[in-house]
Parts: sequence; C-alpha cells; structure tokens
Amino acid sequence: MILTAVLAFPAAAQKQVPFKGSMQGHDTDTGSTNTTVTVLTVGTGIGTHLGQFSFTQTVTVDLTTGHDTGSAQWFAANKDSISTTITGSGQVIDPILFLIEIEEVHTITGGTGRFEGAQGSFTVKRLASGITFLTSGSFDGTITPPGAAHH
Repeated sequence: MILTAVLAFPAAAQKQVPFKGSMQGHDTDTGSTNTTVTVLTVGTGIGTHLGQFSFTQTVTVDLTTGHDTGSAQWFAANKDSISTTITGSGQVIDPILFLIEIEEVHTITGGTGRFEGAQGSFTVKRLASGITFLTSGSFDGTITPPGAAHH
C-alpha cells in the first residue's frame, strides 16, 4: 500500500493542464552596463488557475544579442505563488515608437500554497514600449494541476 502511494506521486506530479492568460505591466530599468540592461517588470493580469494575479520579474538583457534571462514570481489573489526562471529574446519592431516584441519561456520551478511543487512551462508573448515603459501580452503553456503535490 505504501509503495503504491509512493509510485503514484511522481505520476500525479507529471500530469499537466493548460495554463494561459493575459498580463500588463510597467518596466523599470534598474541597472546597466555597456552591453546589458536589467529590467524589473511589475504588473497584473488574469489567468487560468491563478485568477486575478500580480507578478514581478527581473531579467537581464544582453544588448548585443537581444536575449534575456531572469526569474519571476506570479501571485494569485490569496498570495499562493508560482516561481519561474526565464529565457527569452526581443527585437525592436518599430524604431520610431521604440516598440519591442518580446517572447520569453518561463520554466516553473515551484511555488507556494496550492502551487507547491508545481512544474511546467509557458511562453509569454508581449509588446513593450521603450518610450512609455508599458508592456502587455499573453501567456500559454502547461502546469501541474494546482494541489497535485498535496495528494
């Protein structure tokens, strides 16, 4: 009986369900070098399994390649959270308005509350303005069903 419970846990943890939504936020440059800029994004949105949420993310952008890496925290209204690592890239699509098209892959590394032990990944596609520092977009991917680690 105990062996059955132990063997069932990894199978439950591997099951994935759709995870998607929309988000908007504000970017702030928090530091730079000759070849990098660190950007803090704080925002809100609505998504499956999260409902209304807030998020913060920090990425370091390599200005020579347009690639970025970093991490994020996504908070449901009750403060349960999802932690992610980020890899992505962006490109200027309108040099006059300085609009940047960004695509980032978030790998879920865990969470708190009902997201404890969460796994999965999702892709964020967003537009950012280098003039207003506003950003908005959507995300789509998969996540371990909330509460799966508690079974």
